[in-house]
Amino acid sequence: MAILLPYQVEIVKGIDSKKFSVAKMARQTGKSFVVSYWATKRAATKPNHTIVVVSPTERQSKLFVDKVKLHVKAMKLTGVKFFENAELKKLEVNFPNGSQIIALPANPDGIRGFSGDVIMDEVAFFRDWQEVYRAVFPIITRKKDYKLIAISTPFGKNDLFYYLWSISENNPKWFRYSLNIFEAVEKGLSVDIEELRAGIKNEDAWKTEYLVEFIDEADAVLPYELIQKCEMPKEEILAKDIRKLKGDLYCGVDVGRRKDLTVITLLEKLGDVLYLRRIEELKKTPFRKQLEIIDHYAYYCRKLAIDETGLGMQLAEELKEKRGSKILPVHFSAKTKEELAEKLRVKFQDRLIRIPSDPDLREDLHSVRKTVTNAGNIRYEGSTQESHADRFWSLALAVYAAGQKTFNFIFKGVKIPWL
Repeated sequence: MAILLPYQVEIVKGIDSKKFSVAKMARQTGKSFVVSYWATKRAATKPNHTIVVVSPTERQSKLFVDKVKLHVKAMKLTGVKFFENAELKKLEVNFPNGSQIIALPANPDGIRGFSGDVIMDEVAFFRDWQEVYRAVFPIITRKKDYKLIAISTPFGKNDLFYYLWSISENNPKWFRYSLNIFEAVEKGLSVDIEELRAGIKNEDAWKTEYLVEFIDEADAVLPYELIQKCEMPKEEILAKDIRKLKGDLYCGVDVGRRKDLTVITLLEKLGDVLYLRRIEELKKTPFRKQLEIIDHYAYYCRKLAIDETGLGMQLAEELKEKRGSKILPVHFSAKTKEELAEKLRVKFQDRLIRIPSDPDLREDLHSVRKTVTNAGNIRYEGSTQESHADRFWSLALAVYAAGQKTFNFIFKGVKIPWL
C-alpha cells in the first residue's frame, strides 16, 4: 500500500471495515484510483468473486477499468506472478482465481442479474437515480460480506449521493469519509490551492468541486437536478459538421462585455426537442472575425437571436442588414432577462432540451440566480460578480429564437378571371 497517500490508506481500511461506505471527495484527489486499488486487491484475494462498478456513462466506466488495469500492470512489474494471467478487456478484468471486475453504465436494465460487491462511481451524476439504486442494491443481498461503496464529488441536494450521505450520518453500519482540497493537501496531495482558486471563479463550483459542500438549490434558475436530467454524453450530441444536420437550426449569441468573451450556441429542433449541437466561445476575437463566424451560423439557421446590448449593437445591426428577418436583436433589460430565463427553465422542466454533459457548461447554467432586490425588483444574475453566465444567456437566446414563428411560403398557380 506504499503507492497510496495517507488519506487513501484510511479509505481502504474504512471500506474493509464496513458493509456500506460513502466517500465525499474533492476533484482530482484520487477517488477512482483508491477504490479501483481496493477492487483489485479484493478480487485478487477473494476467489470466484464479482465486483460490479457502476458509473454515470460507459466512458466513465471504461476510465475506472483503465485504473484497475494500471494496478494490474504495476503488480506485474513488481513480479507478482498471480497477475500474469489476468485478462484485460475494455469494460472487464478477469483474474486467474475466477474473480472479475465488471464496469457498467448506470442503466437500471443492464445492472440486474449480478451478485457481489458494488462500487458506484461519481454517484451524484446518476440519471434516474431512484431506478438505478433499486436495481443496484439487491446485488449485495446474497452474502453478509458483500459491500456497497459510493464515491463522488457533491452535486446538489436532490440526487443519490446526497441521499446516501444523509442516511449514513451517525449510522454505525456505514464507513463515512469526507475530504476537501485543504484536507487532501494536509494529508499528502501535492497541488497549489491558490492556483486552483484563481482558476475557478464560480463560487458554487468551488464549493462543490473542492470544498465538497452540498449547495442549496433554492435560488438557482436551473437546479442541478433539472440540468442533469437533460444531459447526454458529448459524443452523442455534439455535431462536427452542422451541414449534415437534418432538423431546423436556431442560434443564440451572447456578446461578451466582460473579458471579451462571446458565446454562440446552436440548437437543432427534432420534433418538440431541442438538441445543443454546437457551442463556440470567441475569446478576444476581433469584431470583423466575430461577424464572419456569427454570419456563418446565421446562414444555416432559421432564426438567430443576438444580444444587442452595448458591444452587440453593431454586430446585430450588420447581421440584420445582411440576413433580414432571421436575425432577432434582443436588448438585455430586467424584463427581457426574466422572459429568457423562464423560457429556458420551462424547457428543462419539460425535458424538451438536451445538452452535452460538460462541467463548465453545467456550472455556468447553474450559476444564474433569481433574486429580489430591496426595492422588490426581480433580477437574474450570475452567482458572483465574475460570472456573467455567458453560456446560460447564449443558450437562452437560442431557445428564444426557436420559439419564434417561421413562415414557409408556397405559391400555387391561380387563374385570374379577367386575364
